[in-house]
Parts: sequence; structure tokens; C-alpha cells
Amino acid sequence: MSTTTPTQTGLLEALRTEWSGSLTDREHDFAGIGIRTCSELELELKAAAGREQDRLLHALLTAGHDGDALAERVVLQHMLPKAVHLARTCRGLRALTLSDHTPVDAVSTAIGAMWESIRRYPLNRVEKVKANIGMDALLIVNKSMSPGDPSEHVTEDVYLEQALQEQGKSATIEPEWGDDTFHDLVTVLTWAIDTEALTPDDVRLLARFDLGELHERDELAEDLGIGRASLTRRVYRIRVKLMEAVQAHIRENGTWE
Repeated sequence: MSTTTPTQTGLLEALRTEWSGSLTDREHDFAGIGIRTCSELELELKAAAGREQDRLLHALLTAGHDGDALAERVVLQHMLPKAVHLARTCRGLRALTLSDHTPVDAVSTAIGAMWESIRRYPLNRVEKVKANIGMDALLIVNKSMSPGDPSEHVTEDVYLEQALQEQGKSATIEPEWGDDTFHDLVTVLTWAIDTEALTPDDVRLLARFDLGELHERDELAEDLGIGRASLTRRVYRIRVKLMEAVQAHIRENGTWE
């Protein structure tokens, strides 16, 4: 599935119909998990948190890489709400609705990016799996979509308020991305790209540092040709830059809308 998908009937509705009509009660032996119906496993994913959710998602992604299309489909079903949120908050996707496209096109494109993120997922990343899938989808969209009108970017106060709290802590301590903070992360980083508060490279670096596993930070430093201490200082500067931009925006506008 590509990041641009025919939307005559609406991809989201088609996927929901497929799920309720032919997949919900379908029983399958999922490698590393066991025999479940698709709906049972999706409910298990929703109820899980932390390491258990990481374990389930990683097992499904591994099975998908081994050719189990149904395992990937369960992950996609679990990520559909995130794709819808991405379509609402990403400026590149919102720009579609300002041209000759519809909100359905934006959602379908976000779903395509989420699907691509699932299928390309690096299996060496075993922690923060859900957040990693979502962040990879955001980066796929930002690479593929042309920018829209910055004045049309709209975000949701509740997400930004939570994100401010997280980012306020992150300049001095390690941020903790919970199961539901993908919304917050997407909102803040999308805003940062849209307003050019951070460069796309800054966003990618911050995402890799905060969402990757601890041992991957050494690999990241090596990729950049710098030491681990220099990497930590660079990330700190990016966080400070982001916080200063956020504070300036609030002073000037009084709101995130």
C-alpha cells in the first residue's frame, strides 16, 4: 500500500467494514502470541501497556516481516485512530483539503503512511513500539507531502497542553512517552516543523534519541560522527530551542489555535 490511495469509497470506512465483516471473528495462530481471534487480539493490545504492549506489537511486526499479512493487518487496525489524528494535525495532509481533495483523501494518505511504517519497521527496536510506528508515519508524510499554508495549521489545546508539560520536563530529564502521548508528540513536532522552529533533521534526531532504545543512542552518535556526550548536548540544545519557540508562540498568540 502506498501513501497515496484511491479514496472513492473511503479507505478508513473500507478497512472498518472489512474488519467487522470478515476479520473480527477470524481465528489465527499468531507467532509468539498464540491462537486468538483478531478482535480478541486487538482488545488485548488496547488493554496492554508498557512492556506487554511492546511485546505484543513486536511479535506481530515480526510475524508480518515473516509473511503473515494478518498480523500486520491487526497492527494497522490498532493504529487507525492514530492515523486519523495524524490527518487532522499534519499540515501537509490538512493542505489536501484546501485543494481539490477531501478530508477522506487526507485520512487515506495517513493510513497509507501508517501501513508503510508498519511494513518497514526495524525489528531491532523493541521498546516504545507504538510511538515509533506513529513517529515513522509522521516522518513518511512530511517527506512525501508538499507544505501547505502555515496559517491554516490548527492543533488541539488539550494535546498541546500535555505536550508542553512533557517538553518542559524534557530539557532537564529523560522524557517518558506513555501509551497515549503519541498525540502529544505528533502535535508538538508537527507544529515545530510547520513553524520552522525546528528543522526536519532536528525533529528526526530528537525522535530517534527519545523514542529509540538506550543502546541505539551509541549508534546514533556514530552515525553523526560525534561522541555520546556531544550527542546529549545537541539533543539538549534542540529541546531548549523547542521550548523557547513554544513559549514565544504562547506570548504572542495566547493560545495554540
